[in-house]
Amino acid sequence: MYKYILYLLVILAVVLTSCSKEKSNDEPGPQPAQLEYKSLTVQDTLMAITDINTVIANASGDGLSYHWSASYGNFIGSGSTVQWTVCHADKFRITCEVRDQYGHSESKDVYVRVRD
Repeated sequence: MYKYILYLLVILAVVLTSCSKEKSNDEPGPQPAQLEYKSLTVQDTLMAITDINTVIANASGDGLSYHWSASYGNFIGSGSTVQWTVCHADKFRITCEVRDQYGHSESKDVYVRVRD
């Protein structure tokens, strides 16, 4: 009798555990926001030596980081909006690379002419 009860319990355990629904990998989860770098703008495209100019990177996506560089000059601040200044006259390129948390990146340039 104990043998039959043991078999019945084993069969019952197998049936109960095999009927549980597992989450399928085919079910769509939340989609990451795609990196969209809309524009890189500068307050003044013509400025005087030692003026401070505002530069704005307009982008959207998940976990964005901004990496600024210029052919010459100094940045003040960080993030999507920075200040930029330079100590001599010439034409300068300012670049901002935007990266998202998924490893995607885009880069844009803007040019500023500095007069005496």
